[in-house]
Amino acid sequence: MTPKQYLVQMASAIFVFGGAAHAQAQGIDSAIDLSDVSYPVVITPTRLRQSLADVPASVTVITADTLRRYGITRIEEALRLVPGMAVSQATGNDFRVNFHGTKSISPRRLNVLIDGVSAYMSAFSQVQWSLLPVVLDDVERIEVIRGPDSSAYGPNSMMAVVNILTKHPKDVERGLVSMTTGSHGMLDGTVRLATTVGSTSVRATVSSQHDHGYDRSSTIAAGHDSTSIHRLNLRAQQEMSDGSSLDMQVAHVGGKAEEGMGDPFQATPPDRLINSTLFSGRWTKSLSSVHEVQVNVSHVASSARQRWTSCWPQAAYWPEVAELFQSNPDYVKGLFQGQLLPPGASARDNQLVGLILARVARLGGFAAAATSTCGRANQDGSESRSQIELQDTLVVSDQLRFVAGLGLRYQRSSSETFFGGAVSNHVQWLFGHAEYRPLDWLTANVGGYGESNSLSGSTFSPRLAINARLSDQQTVRAVVSKGTRTPDLFEERANWSYTLRDLSIPIDGSNTGRLFTAVKAHSGLSSEQIWSRELGYLLMLRRIGLTLDARLFDDHLSHLISERLSTIDFTPDNTGSVRLTGAELQLNWDLSERWSTWASYGYLLNRQASSIEETTQYARHSGALGVSLALSPAWRVSAAHYAASGDGVHEVRYARTDLTLAHSFWLGAQPGAVSLTLRYLDTPSVNTYQDVTRYFTSSYDQQLSIHGQVRVAF
Repeated sequence: MTPKQYLVQMASAIFVFGGAAHAQAQGIDSAIDLSDVSYPVVITPTRLRQSLADVPASVTVITADTLRRYGITRIEEALRLVPGMAVSQATGNDFRVNFHGTKSISPRRLNVLIDGVSAYMSAFSQVQWSLLPVVLDDVERIEVIRGPDSSAYGPNSMMAVVNILTKHPKDVERGLVSMTTGSHGMLDGTVRLATTVGSTSVRATVSSQHDHGYDRSSTIAAGHDSTSIHRLNLRAQQEMSDGSSLDMQVAHVGGKAEEGMGDPFQATPPDRLINSTLFSGRWTKSLSSVHEVQVNVSHVASSARQRWTSCWPQAAYWPEVAELFQSNPDYVKGLFQGQLLPPGASARDNQLVGLILARVARLGGFAAAATSTCGRANQDGSESRSQIELQDTLVVSDQLRFVAGLGLRYQRSSSETFFGGAVSNHVQWLFGHAEYRPLDWLTANVGGYGESNSLSGSTFSPRLAINARLSDQQTVRAVVSKGTRTPDLFEERANWSYTLRDLSIPIDGSNTGRLFTAVKAHSGLSSEQIWSRELGYLLMLRRIGLTLDARLFDDHLSHLISERLSTIDFTPDNTGSVRLTGAELQLNWDLSERWSTWASYGYLLNRQASSIEETTQYARHSGALGVSLALSPAWRVSAAHYAASGDGVHEVRYARTDLTLAHSFWLGAQPGAVSLTLRYLDTPSVNTYQDVTRYFTSSYDQQLSIHGQVRVAF
């Protein structure tokens, strides 16, 4: 079935589903939002608006005030506030973010949403943090689900979900100019304009982000990881006369990310030119006071142009070597290690060796065969994702609410190097969640998400939770949930090889040559899985401004694809596993109108790992502590400390202390603010795992850095 036929089928399903739901809702007179207003309300865990006392998950909420108060300038850095979140900056533009760590080479078990639209790209199971189409000035809050949420958002929400919620166009200033500058070449600028015309509110944000990255790297001595990114984001919201609303966003991100040398054959750095475009639309219709229907559509497309010069021995381009590698890779490895006739060869292998030796003789010996031959290599590629989803929310009574939906997604990726052309797949899903309150003090949440993937088959992710209110201030919860991550297009459909052009020495009369290291994926992988058990406690003392969230967890991860994939060893399988157990604590305390504090702590045990790769990002102890004091109505000082014990393979301890002084002022009738942040990095270097014996190091020359920001609204 073609993508167009799928969209037609989906539109028909939406019409039938919406009509049936409307008929079911007649005669019920309640409110869609039954949340207890005495508790903070979140929307991410189940897609229902629920108070923290009723949600079936542990949630961290980071507000815009918190971001400004502690001088945070990057979304990735904001996640250091989340207990259990592992954040490593391998290079200036390469953040490795995992909840509870595990595999650092390619973090891929955490989903990131922007206003509910996923930024997770399925070709390589990754979130490209530098390409997120949002700046901190537009962020209203960040909701982080600490645990599997595949029951609400499907596979790839395996370990956690980060939902970045942006400001509504009608809730922002008419205009805003913001500038941040500081150490390491940091220079960020943002301009935002907003207006309301009739029933339509529009917000437009243009921003740029520049920095020089680390001062030094073991991949290039002087460091080569600068970032230059430009963003444009438009959001419009319209209230229609029929009681419905339409919320649309269009965004574009583009720029350059420098990269260090990835292998000894590279002669020039493989810098990337990157672009990403997003469109999303959400139509919401209240069919009655107890029934709401929502249709969501989105399209995301990204591309990368990455080219460099590589110099390989002339023999690496010979077709006989490539054929021998395909049939007997160990044989070729033996040859390159100096074994003239390695054991285990077939008759054809020996014949190919004879042809190779004949070539060597014609060239005049092994020295000539090893002559460096240079050419232009690339990792150019593009990928896109188009999806449509219907969501239906229904209140049956004061005790029972439902949310359910179905959707379709079409994914495509194209790359000569990684896929030998274009590959695609389609995904269909159904989800549902029910919140039931049989007693005033007891809430049950049950839900599930079923998905059919044309590549990896079907999955189902359920969740069951019981929340019991011990008093108006205390709640305990018990949660059992399953999360999954489906194999990506690369793991299932890779056709990975490097073709070099404009060779310095022609091969068989051609200026184009293909390296012998070429691999193909063999489909048949199944989804990674996690079964998570959680016991949580929530204390909220509104009288003194204190909120405490604590939990114990026991996570069993299985069917993991743990291998480090390369062009000489591409054998992914589902034999990986690890058990993660521990405890987390999160505290927000507004001690008075002037004093506020933030504290988070995570204790993690990584046990029974089937491979060393699942222990490469691991901190037994991690956390953050922040204290903020309003010195006067116009002056505020804040201090924060972030730490992680660095127990993963080759990792080092991370510790950082920030001190921020902020001053608010008026330019006539226009409000403004200026802030200065001093940052002390206890360990100014980071080690990033490559294999059991190798890692690369990135470092700053100075432990102390500084950045300042000016914001003026008009």
